[in-house]
Amino acid sequence: MVLGAVSRDTGSAAVLGPVWRAVAGDTLAAISSPSRWLGTTLVISCASSAWAAELRAQPRLLADLKARLGNKTVQALVFEP
Repeated sequence: MVLGAVSRDTGSAAVLGPVWRAVAGDTLAAISSPSRWLGTTLVISCASSAWAAELRAQPRLLADLKARLGNKTVQALVFEP
């Protein structure tokens, strides 16, 4: 997806908010959001350490993002408070 590649090239992932909401759902998107890229790793900011741990335990998030953005665009997720 062009949006993901352009976002990664700039380093900012804020434009991926709508994609994240579609993947994570409204509840999880309310407590987390894409913040920046580290190469092909997408960093997701979370409301707390507990939420970061909860999201880390959901491998479907990465799989769904890969399906929407492409395997070469996002290869890993990091969740941080």
